[in-house]
Amino acid sequence: MKVLLATPGTDVGGAERIVLALARALPQRGHEVVLWGPAGTLEPELADVPHHRLVLPNRERAALGVVAGVASLAAAVRDTRPHVVHAHNPRVSGMAVAALRIARGPRRPPLVATYHGGLRTEYRSAAALFRGADAVTCVSEDVAAGLRAAGLPAAGVHVVLNSVVVPPAEPTAVAALDGELGLGGAPVVAILGRLVAQKNHARFVVAAARVAQERPDVRFVVVGDGPLRAELTEQARTLGLDGRLTFTGLRHDAPAFAARADLVVVSSDSEGLPLVVLEALAAGTPVISTPVEGVRELSDAGVVEIVPEAGAEALATGIIELMADPRRRARMGARGRELVAARYSGAAMVDAYERLYFELSRRRGRAS
Repeated sequence: MKVLLATPGTDVGGAERIVLALARALPQRGHEVVLWGPAGTLEPELADVPHHRLVLPNRERAALGVVAGVASLAAAVRDTRPHVVHAHNPRVSGMAVAALRIARGPRRPPLVATYHGGLRTEYRSAAALFRGADAVTCVSEDVAAGLRAAGLPAAGVHVVLNSVVVPPAEPTAVAALDGELGLGGAPVVAILGRLVAQKNHARFVVAAARVAQERPDVRFVVVGDGPLRAELTEQARTLGLDGRLTFTGLRHDAPAFAARADLVVVSSDSEGLPLVVLEALAAGTPVISTPVEGVRELSDAGVVEIVPEAGAEALATGIIELMADPRRRARMGARGRELVAARYSGAAMVDAYERLYFELSRRRGRAS
């Protein structure tokens, strides 16, 4: 089977990493992969992966960029003749709907659209963009419920859980972080992700300052980069966290940081099912989070602590309580490792998408 993966890009991000995971896994199962979309910093990870790469210039959300993207994707469909098109997130999925209408013919491929989550205020517009897809997959039950509530027909909405698709970090790589960052074996509270408004790192920085008052031994690490880095760095300095909080910038060894941390924090305003949470749990590291989509499901399993409200004070209180209870953290970490192995494996995710590809292709008479 030939699968065209339409991606929002290959920069660091949850949706982008899932696309790359599929691009790596599908050829190992005998499928051909066409990868369409902007190129980014993760592109070198595909160097040894057999695939047909079609790069789209990244014009962000400009109207002319969308028009050019639709034309480019339509041409890609006509030229490569995939058995199925798999688009990720609303904007790219909407472009794919339009592109398939332009490229339509007696053998038009079915479209799978995946929603990786977003702000609740965006769900209605997302549902509208997904309506032209043959199937819509969501990365958690929470996200699926949000789309159904926004008016997307329930019969076309499927849940394919995000999964950990990289091996755990090597112990030597984890130990090396102490020397690199000067942690000196101190307890570490870490947050991992792009420095963008949705992740609300400012909430984490305020919480860190509060925790530091009671736990001067704890070090804080912010792993990731983005447009808010300068602003967050100044905020940390103003709150007296110099020497206590480290900004690492862009890293490609996030699992090592997740494994080194004593606690991983999610301070976001919205999520789908954060891969950093699954990576932390796979490493046996407990997680504390604001009440966002996807993470609530993990809380029900007892592997993630959800603070009762999204404020920095509640987050700080939760961090202080967990850092004072190593036995509880150990129990959460052990359960988390077991849960990820049983329910969130990379193979399970690829299996689910592969079954959906075959089912939709057979309906269209496009199975190979």
